[in-house]
Amino acid sequence: MMVARFLSRRLRRARTAGAATLGRGFTLTEILVVIFMIALLAAVASPAFIRIMRDIGLSRLTMQLAEIYRRGYVESSERATYLVRFRKPSGNLQIETVRAALDTPTPTLISPRGCNTINWDDPALERQTFRYAKTDKKTLVDVGFLGADNSSQEIADVCFARRTAFVRYNDGAFVQMVGATKLSVTNLGNGRVRRVLVPSFGLPRVIQ
Repeated sequence: MMVARFLSRRLRRARTAGAATLGRGFTLTEILVVIFMIALLAAVASPAFIRIMRDIGLSRLTMQLAEIYRRGYVESSERATYLVRFRKPSGNLQIETVRAALDTPTPTLISPRGCNTINWDDPALERQTFRYAKTDKKTLVDVGFLGADNSSQEIADVCFARRTAFVRYNDGAFVQMVGATKLSVTNLGNGRVRRVLVPSFGLPRVIQ
């Protein structure tokens, strides 16, 4: 009987203590400490998070550029000639793709039409434009076009005919590409560079 009373008193005390603990809540000091710790962790992690996001943007843009040139190579066949125009006025990148399909019902000995014989400004041709501003705050990157001799070019066109690449600079005449040209994509925050290789023969691809 005495043991039962003792256990009953201990149980009531435990319940009372638990209720008091649950109802007490947090003090202002505890809340301020937690807020300070969260702010400290955010300050430490933010630069690393920004670098990661910029690198993700760098990789995404590089893959998009590679896909544009890869599409030109794949679609250049006996039925079509494909042009990729690279323009960088005032530091802002603009890429335009133009597809010239044969206007004859069947392939001929001279199909597709040569890169220099096509009026690429003809509004009837199938075209698509891609623009990317260097000052875009989402991903601060710079895109450049490098010739086969690694010279920087602001106006460069690559024409794919029968899956062979031809190149011209400053709207000159197309000549068959010797070696390969490259697009460089640079992260302006940390200097990291990735490149798209556009070979004279073969599929354009990311190489770095």
